[in-house]
Amino acid sequence: MLSTFAKKTAAHLPHHWQQALKRRHFQREIRRDTFRTNEPEWELCSKWLAPGDWAIDVGANIGHYTKRFSDLVGARGRVIAFEPVPATFELLANNAAQFACANVTLLNFAASDATQVLGMSIPSFDTGLKNYYGAALTASATDLQVMACAIDSLALNGPVRVIKIDAEGHDAVVVRGARQLIAAQKPTIVIESISEEVKAMLGELGYVSETVPGSSNVIYRHPSR
Repeated sequence: MLSTFAKKTAAHLPHHWQQALKRRHFQREIRRDTFRTNEPEWELCSKWLAPGDWAIDVGANIGHYTKRFSDLVGARGRVIAFEPVPATFELLANNAAQFACANVTLLNFAASDATQVLGMSIPSFDTGLKNYYGAALTASATDLQVMACAIDSLALNGPVRVIKIDAEGHDAVVVRGARQLIAAQKPTIVIESISEEVKAMLGELGYVSETVPGSSNVIYRHPSR
């Protein structure tokens, strides 16, 4: 991990230098097989996905879950990764190019409930570096505008078995825009949210929720799966 001093120093570097340093760092992690998250659901994905399955990663960021999904579904499977922030999307694309399987479809979109342009706010760490992990959609006017679309508008016809949603408070809108797919395919859904609206929508579709100790995520599973 970088020291606070190193991070503060990096914050003053030109954006393209920061991006280059990040690309090299993630490439090393991918080569060393240390490119992962400590969330327990990352490990549990192996119980939910098999070769040939499809998975959707909403708020893919730099691609920790995207890579996990890619490895598990294999060459015959498919991963759809949504990441609306251009700088983060650049890193995601570079990382995906290093994956063992060329089975990832990258979308520089936010998942929502309609095709539209939305504002995106990006907070900063105390070091001055941008906190892209906390990037969130907003109705307020912002310098960064991103495209959004509903997952249902893609009319995906593959066997979608897992949807991971990390949308920084936009989770209910994502679920609303994927309701047809969820009702038809009943995938396992991992959401970083305790939204009552999400719980109600998925409850209407027969889903039950559970949590894993030490995790901020909620897992929704359909009894038929």
